[in-house]
Amino acid sequence: MRELFLTASVKDADFQMACAVLQGLTWMTARRSVHRILFFHGQPQPKPLKNTRAFQTSRHLLLWKELSNQLARSSYVLQIAYEIVPERDFGKENTMDFNALPGTLRWTDLPDPQRDTPVTSRKKIEIPDQTQLPVAMNDNGFRYKNEIIQESRSFVRENVEFVFSRYYQLPDSPGGPVASLPAFTDLRPLDPAQKWVLNVKLNVLDDSQPDKVKKAMEELLVVKAELDRLFDFKPIDRRVFDTRIAPPPVIPGRG
Repeated sequence: MRELFLTASVKDADFQMACAVLQGLTWMTARRSVHRILFFHGQPQPKPLKNTRAFQTSRHLLLWKELSNQLARSSYVLQIAYEIVPERDFGKENTMDFNALPGTLRWTDLPDPQRDTPVTSRKKIEIPDQTQLPVAMNDNGFRYKNEIIQESRSFVRENVEFVFSRYYQLPDSPGGPVASLPAFTDLRPLDPAQKWVLNVKLNVLDDSQPDKVKKAMEELLVVKAELDRLFDFKPIDRRVFDTRIAPPPVIPGRG
């Protein structure tokens, strides 16, 4: 799959107005979602996935195989995203059993060079509704790195998705996720300015066909022209989205 998206920032003071604009554009009320995202750091040397318990019976076996091929090429930081219910999961001293809960495993590649376009284009793999994901990470030598909270408001018009996101820090917890989540109102945004990020997104399921990717990019540029007076969509340095892990240096006389 290939993901293409535009990016703009929105001040917190302008957020409600921005949502009202997109509500009028899409004829829908925003869907709010909150995700707890765990990051797992791959091994220094690229390795394909072992046939772990998590996907032996998965209906997404082809996606697991595709991910394994990518990890054989380069080592990456992977994400596991769990949708949570704020009223149930924040400030209640509940402990989440991540292996029992269904989550979405996410991998993204380094985006393509942008070549004078504000559209970011990158390969992406998402494997949804999987249990035992931390076990799968551990079985394959991935180690827990950190976690964040993502709050989103999303709108959809035809096949174009408009997503506002803001990210929050969680208390330090070396070696694993925090045992229980603090109250949502106690969270601090990662951005001190408390801005929201707006992404306008399209997915191309079969990215082996350049014409489909080109059509999606043209469609996003039409949306950009439609919203240019309201949002400042800017090219983003692709290195911001680089999740690759650099291999260890080669020491002469060894190996």
